[in-house]
Amino acid sequence: MNSILQQLYMIPSFRKAIIEVEDRNHEGPQAENVLYQVKCIFGGLMEIEKQYFNPKKFCKAFKDIDGSPIDPYVQKDVDEFFNMFMDRIENLIKGTKEEKIMNNLFQGVLANEFICKDCPHYSEREEPFLAISLQVKNKNSVQESLKYYVEGEMLEGDNAYFCEKCDMKVNTLKRCCIKRMPNILFLVLKRFEFDFDSMQKVKVNDYCEFPLELDMSPYSQQELARQDLIKRMDEKNQTADDLNDEDLHLLKRVMPENYYKYKLKGIVVHYGTAD
Repeated sequence: MNSILQQLYMIPSFRKAIIEVEDRNHEGPQAENVLYQVKCIFGGLMEIEKQYFNPKKFCKAFKDIDGSPIDPYVQKDVDEFFNMFMDRIENLIKGTKEEKIMNNLFQGVLANEFICKDCPHYSEREEPFLAISLQVKNKNSVQESLKYYVEGEMLEGDNAYFCEKCDMKVNTLKRCCIKRMPNILFLVLKRFEFDFDSMQKVKVNDYCEFPLELDMSPYSQQELARQDLIKRMDEKNQTADDLNDEDLHLLKRVMPENYYKYKLKGIVVHYGTAD
């Protein structure tokens, strides 16, 4: 909780929006008002000359799924808290002029793709996201984890995909990639898993490095589709002159360079065990 709130506080546009947003519940009890308590934390960190701000009142106001306040003596997953917090704030600022701040800053869009190999058909389902969860086990870097994330899997044999347009099962590549990049990107390293041998939650302590600057273009839908097209052209010995307008547009379309470039702004490092 502490780590995430500090990260969010250090995003100037988010901090400004939270402090300035109209509080629709200002007449209710402030002890139960999450938005008011977040405003107090951010305002306190900005203006108070003490070395700390005590978030005790926020802990009481912020209820979990069961309606219980945060217990600071029980460890919870930071990703779970992040999603609950963002969802709560998004609901509290609905109807205000700042209501789109969450989407504008943090929301990206994933594309869950089904690329049929035995027929020319293709389908995708869009899915908004606030953070991307990455495998850490046996992955040496964030880039390696991202490459694994967009690799996909072949659906073949009994597991083949049913193509509605062909009305039959076909071998299909199923993969997830990033269709629209967020302005601020959150990556979650999956360090906790359940060990079915010991029947306990364990922490994955594998080494995983992360860069100060990250190019996300290799994991984008556009670049993956472009690489698929280039591979297909090589296999069929085609040139750009052999392509239709749609494929030609895909081959030549270039996004502004900084669209995919991210600079590292903050990290949360977890010390300890799964408990």
